[in-house]
Amino acid sequence: MSIKEIQQQQLIRLLKTAQNTEFGQQYDLQSINAFDEFTDRIPISFYDDIKLQIKELKQGKSNIFWPGKVNKYAVSAGTSGEGKHLPLTDARLESDRNFMQKVVLNYLKKNPNIFDLWGKHISIPGTLEEKDGFQIGEISAYTAQQAPWWLTPFQLIDPIKLSQLPFNQKVNQTVDEALDSDIRVITAVPSWILTMFKEVLDRTGASSIREVWPNLTLLVCGGVKLANYKPHLEKLMDKPDVSFVETYGASEGYFSFTDDWNRTDMKLVADNGIFYEFIPNPLPDQDAMAVQETVPLWEVEPNTPYAMLVTTNSGLWRYTLNDIVEFTQTDPPRIKVMGRVSEMLDDYGEALYAYEAEEALKNISQEMDIEIGNFTIGATLQEGAAAPQHFWFIRTPEQLHRDTLDRLAQNIDREVREINRHYAIRRESNALGLPKVYSISQQQINNWLASKGKDKAQGKLPAILRDEEDIDFFK
Repeated sequence: MSIKEIQQQQLIRLLKTAQNTEFGQQYDLQSINAFDEFTDRIPISFYDDIKLQIKELKQGKSNIFWPGKVNKYAVSAGTSGEGKHLPLTDARLESDRNFMQKVVLNYLKKNPNIFDLWGKHISIPGTLEEKDGFQIGEISAYTAQQAPWWLTPFQLIDPIKLSQLPFNQKVNQTVDEALDSDIRVITAVPSWILTMFKEVLDRTGASSIREVWPNLTLLVCGGVKLANYKPHLEKLMDKPDVSFVETYGASEGYFSFTDDWNRTDMKLVADNGIFYEFIPNPLPDQDAMAVQETVPLWEVEPNTPYAMLVTTNSGLWRYTLNDIVEFTQTDPPRIKVMGRVSEMLDDYGEALYAYEAEEALKNISQEMDIEIGNFTIGATLQEGAAAPQHFWFIRTPEQLHRDTLDRLAQNIDREVREINRHYAIRRESNALGLPKVYSISQQQINNWLASKGKDKAQGKLPAILRDEEDIDFFK
């Protein structure tokens, strides 16, 4: 089937299944037969639009967005807001299992020697808790619960038990038991793999992870962008035959994964209980996004930034993810995740997207031959300063000398001027000062996450810092 046929089939199934729910009757879902009817009748939704109904679901009400009651909720641990609890239906959890099976089968197809994996597996899931008759936790904790039975003998520690521990305790217990084990596979957020690797090297005195785990074969990563961590992980491992699989998922579902080790884009899964829509060149303001036109998956074009909307078998309807993706090809669809719609720094009219900043850093790192990982940017007008300025906090393997950081600032300023005309205009008019760059460590990032209560499996550093106290934290 073509992508259009596959996605139309997904949409019709979703509409038919939910037609007798409150939402289905409100919008007369049973009479919708085409994409245009669907978008004309059903509004784009954000979390604030559905949070009251989610509260009713938690109180035991049924058949609101999807047939039946919902007693499982995924808490959003990303950077787009606090306290977002999204429903997880049995149908959604089954789709998540199907997604993971696709990942495993694709890996085994390319690496048929299953004995390479015949050792212990580390999995660091998020936290899961029982509350008022329902479960709530990070999506990785539910994924751990869904793991097939035959994986149990390989698990270093039961991931279900780990999901009940505070996060620092998970990592410490994992390292304690892993040091003398034959580790073959690690599944975790890249930032926590990096933290674990450094802890292992500190405890053992080894010069590389290869000395500790010589048979490490596969890293399965998600939650934050792998490209920002992969060079550092490879350097610490000193083991070029390790495969990386990146997955792109969220509390709303799993969407894409690495199916080709020679590519940096990911295959978008189109037949797994999710109907996709895309807003080209999205505006960061929700009110503006709510009235922008969308295109279906079969009409997207390469190299255009899109905000992604999903309609899913967990009862989300035209729900905005706040992610920006670009298609590298459309048939079959392959994507790169560029950043967040809301990750725009516009405190002083500069309108700088995080993915534009990332592009600038990528160019500079190659030019200066410097290893640069993830980063965050804030803007403030310091007391006594002639103009506001940007503060760039960049994770590097080693602390960089101030002279190098000052050269970085000059090059960042040059690159961003070329990429973003709003920034260029404000720099030329002296409405913005020269940026200031600081080198930070993963431990500093972990400390900041802990201070915010975000030291969780999917906890991550936002690309944009909004509060001056957060800027001061990293200085």
